Amino acid sequence: MEKKSRRGAVISHNEGVADNSPYMADNDVESEENEWEEEPGCESWRKDKAIHELAQKISESEVFNGLIMAAIFANSIIMMLDVNNYYPSMKPYFPAADIAFLAIYSIEFVVKIYAEPIQYWTTWSNRFDFFILLISYMQVLVDQFFADASKEASWTGALPMLRTLKATRALRAMRAVSFVRGLQVLLTALIDTMKKSFINVMLILLFVMFLFAIFGYYMFGYKGGDEENWGDLGSAFLTLFSFVTVDGWFDAQIEMDERTTPSSRIYTILFIICGHFLIFNIFVGVNIMNIQEANENYHEQVIAEKEAILARKKESILHRQHEDVRKLKEKQKEKDCGNFYEMVKSFQESLHNDDYVIQEDLITNLDWMELYIETLAHMDEGVVKIRQYHYEISHILTQAFSKEISKRLGE
Repeated sequence: MEKKSRRGAVISHNEGVADNSPYMADNDVESEENEWEEEPGCESWRKDKAIHELAQKISESEVFNGLIMAAIFANSIIMMLDVNNYYPSMKPYFPAADIAFLAIYSIEFVVKIYAEPIQYWTTWSNRFDFFILLISYMQVLVDQFFADASKEASWTGALPMLRTLKATRALRAMRAVSFVRGLQVLLTALIDTMKKSFINVMLILLFVMFLFAIFGYYMFGYKGGDEENWGDLGSAFLTLFSFVTVDGWFDAQIEMDERTTPSSRIYTILFIICGHFLIFNIFVGVNIMNIQEANENYHEQVIAEKEAILARKKESILHRQHEDVRKLKEKQKEKDCGNFYEMVKSFQESLHNDDYVIQEDLITNLDWMELYIETLAHMDEGVVKIRQYHYEISHILTQAFSKEISKRLGE
């Protein structure tokens, strides 16, 4: 990688020289060759370059990523069939399929970690994939450990935790986020919202809910009132949460109307305005702003990637130009020519009159050029003759017109 970037820098610096490569002097070519020579201290620390490049190509290929994506979808479908018991006869094959998918994910991890052992850990999606892979291996080890019924009976208290560990297989479907850039943008925006604004908005909401919960407890939680919804602080918070989400608040309001005073409606309207229309919608608006900003950053990143691809293509073209100049210099040395002009002269001397030369766009055949010049001369002569004919015709017409006028005037 370092060698490629260093070469790209040298090419861009000598871009003007590369464009005029046929007219370069010997010293210029030699100096540029020296610049392109690899420095002994800049060699890559990888000793297996061929295998490393192969692993990089595999990990970046669309076919490999498409196969991993297909495996994720197939694994999700099999987990769905396992949970719903659609095909009980196929249930014995599901553990073997789970091991096969785990092997596919392990191969993916080995290829990617071999291609980029340090860069792999810099992205959160790769770290999440490794976490899921680690949980999957823990599940396999636990299943092997509790394969014996006696061991399972002695560890009965740990069964809920083990079931929870087995339920984490559903997280494998989340690995699809690593292959869809749009989902990554949305998830990153949500995580940024959690980091920046979620805590502040939740603190404000909890503070408002605490105030209204205290008011509700003293206004509606008395004996004979609505003790089920407002009898303690926990029940009051749960009722207010239904008001914030505006889901199920109508049933709570009916009970408040039956057991308390009609003023409870004013209380409900005030809290819904503060909790739902203001604070909750502020949180939604912050999410929308962050998602819009993430989309803009994503489009800028796509443009930057396209520009980087164009820059790499330019570097490749300039590199080929330099290689052509180097090969030309080597041929020049092989033919014992002093410089480029001597080489061209020797090339001209080696040509014969009967040699076939294929020309495109520009015709340089001497016979054709001579014929073309003669044709232009004939065309000039033809134009002169046509002008003379036009003059004679106009003179004859003028005379005829004069005679006609004289004849009419004489009559």
